[in-house]
Amino acid sequence: MTGSAPQASPTERPMRHFTPPQGWMNDPNGLVYHDGEYHLFYQYHPDSLVWGPMHWGHAVSRDLCHWQHLPVALAPDENGMCFSGSAVVDRHDASGLFNGSEGLMAFYTAHRFMDDGEEHYEQEQHLAWSRDNGRSWQKYAGNPVIAPPGFRDFRDPKVIYHEPSRRWVMALACGQHIRFYTSANLLDWQLASEFGDGQGCHTDGPWECPDLFELPVEGDQAETSRWILVVGVGIDHEGPQDTLGSFTQYFIGHFDGERFHNDYPDEPLLLMDQGRDFYAVQSFSDVPDRRLAIAWLNNWQYAGHTPEAGWRGAMTLPRALYLAATDQGVRLHQRFAPELTRSVLPLEVALPDAPLGEGQHLLATPEADLVRGELTLELSADSRLALSLQQGGQQQLHLTAGDDITKVAYRREGHSGVARFDQHFPGERLAGELDGRRIHLQWWVDRGSVEMLINGERRQLSVTLASFVAPHHHSITMEVHSGSAEIHDFRLDAG
Repeated sequence: MTGSAPQASPTERPMRHFTPPQGWMNDPNGLVYHDGEYHLFYQYHPDSLVWGPMHWGHAVSRDLCHWQHLPVALAPDENGMCFSGSAVVDRHDASGLFNGSEGLMAFYTAHRFMDDGEEHYEQEQHLAWSRDNGRSWQKYAGNPVIAPPGFRDFRDPKVIYHEPSRRWVMALACGQHIRFYTSANLLDWQLASEFGDGQGCHTDGPWECPDLFELPVEGDQAETSRWILVVGVGIDHEGPQDTLGSFTQYFIGHFDGERFHNDYPDEPLLLMDQGRDFYAVQSFSDVPDRRLAIAWLNNWQYAGHTPEAGWRGAMTLPRALYLAATDQGVRLHQRFAPELTRSVLPLEVALPDAPLGEGQHLLATPEADLVRGELTLELSADSRLALSLQQGGQQQLHLTAGDDITKVAYRREGHSGVARFDQHFPGERLAGELDGRRIHLQWWVDRGSVEMLINGERRQLSVTLASFVAPHHHSITMEVHSGSAEIHDFRLDAG
């Protein structure tokens, strides 16, 4: 970036996004709902602002908006660090650890370095359990529940209960594959299958943080349900960097309790989010009526070099996941969790009474740091425009309409004086195409981020971007470069 690029400075804490009390945070772990509480665990280094010996931090919420920090749940020991994993409710005491009652089970990867340096390590799967709704944890005396397999990257266990086979299933990231293990008691695990060869996107980095769940297909009676396998694609910190950095892909298909069958084997990449800062996403276990997910709002290309203020790292807002039948097949879509709107108040906005032609247009000046926005745009066939959502031009969403499709791109600027950040944070990228020229945009702006869900007639794009501006200093503007845009259903809420 040139010297005229905007400075990226430390922000105040977000008003709605989860951040650690201090220190470093990355992947969400062990997301589980139990006894009226949402549990959020996370990769945590409390004593530093960069990645280091990994703990499991812990917080709980009853409304997905306000989080209570609890003591560290898992800490490194002689077996190594506590890497990412998942948690479930053992409702019927399949493990025999709860004296016939129910309790929480956390599965994580124990990561230990060998004697000859940090590039030589061993990973195995461990278990911890809690009888008091996560307030205290006991590491299982029989660890490891799955021993090291003889290769290096073997991590991030995601455990689910597969009702048709009446067994527990664990998905594990193994190099650039996913292995599936099964168990009747959550303690003894058997390898069932492997997925990944010739499937999806493979880079120099490892596959990480798998998730596995089933969802109904909405809006199409011919479709019933599909299984979704979510996989994070990391970066090789020593090798050449892909332009995306770390990103999240997913597969749609069928799962029979042992094997995952991809319905779209010729699709090289299905992205869960087309932005730069949506990684290590995990969905909550044991939520009875929906599939909720949270991601780490960062990218490994620059995560350790972002501006900080005594803490570093944030999570995305919780989102509800669903499947939609589109003209390209079944696809995974998202909605912001409705609980998020309970403590925001509507703002008065003026709806333009005519299409907006070429020029710069001021849409609103919220003067707030936490803003939820929603509007529908009707674009002319030749229109090109740029939206700035309280970013002062430092981030813009670009829409280019053709006859039947609308192309969506985004641009981000900013520098901090740190080479790794300045090299990878700014840039411009095509997010994708939407069907039609009637575009529905929902967004949340908070200190540190912009999250957007952009819908066409049937398709959706999700764009999540870290931000280092103060939103209340900026307005919502639209610059029409050509053609025209008519605004419908414009709404703003502020917290």
